[in-house]
Amino acid sequence: MAAGQWGNCKGCRYFSSNNPNPSDNETQRCMQADLKAFDLKVSGASGCNAFEARAGTGQKPYQEPAQPAH
Repeated sequence: MAAGQWGNCKGCRYFSSNNPNPSDNETQRCMQADLKAFDLKVSGASGCNAFEARAGTGQKPYQEPAQPAH
């Protein structure tokens, strides 16, 4: 899978929701080509680096959250 921009699933075009404004708690399939075969079900608050903004949402990719120091 090519590295892209990180973002939340609810704002991604691969989040298979018909809702124009999915919530953090909505669960849908991820339809990204490299991940589709795994039949992943993700929440709107999930995120990954294959993010592509949904049309008309105004969502923009952003930096992946920093990992807490151990």
